[in-house]
Amino acid sequence: MKGISRREARRHAFHLIFGLPFGGGEVEALAKTKAAYFEFLDDCDFEAYGMERLSRPKGKNAEYLDRAFWGVFERCEELDQVINNFLREWTVERLNKIDLALMRLSIYEMLCEDVPFGAAVNEAVELAKEYGADESPAFINGVLGNVARAYKERSGSVEE
Repeated sequence: MKGISRREARRHAFHLIFGLPFGGGEVEALAKTKAAYFEFLDDCDFEAYGMERLSRPKGKNAEYLDRAFWGVFERCEELDQVINNFLREWTVERLNKIDLALMRLSIYEMLCEDVPFGAAVNEAVELAKEYGADESPAFINGVLGNVARAYKERSGSVEE
């Protein structure tokens, strides 16, 4: 069986990060939620719902998913402060929870995973098209684009 792509591992990370606020913030509860998520993937009859099967990540992509999930959990306040710094007339508390989860993941990738800023933004926008509200892709692109530009300027990076 062929392994899944980084894009699919990111999708799993997004699903799990979206659930963070519902996990109560306890590491043990979050670990159980993560395990239950993968049990669901293993047991679900995706075809009955007209869906393509989502496979469990393996190898490097499983490691990425773990780093992203736990990294966002551990740095949630820091990531939310970054987001807050780039919002106009909004606060993190008012954001659509899907948009918030996507921005947390993207900023985590930019700052901690050595993912090129443009790729992190583009991946978040693509997931927003699938999961977010109609205005989500443009909103996320605007906020994350500003975050990426600010961090590039601060680091002196010339990355596109």
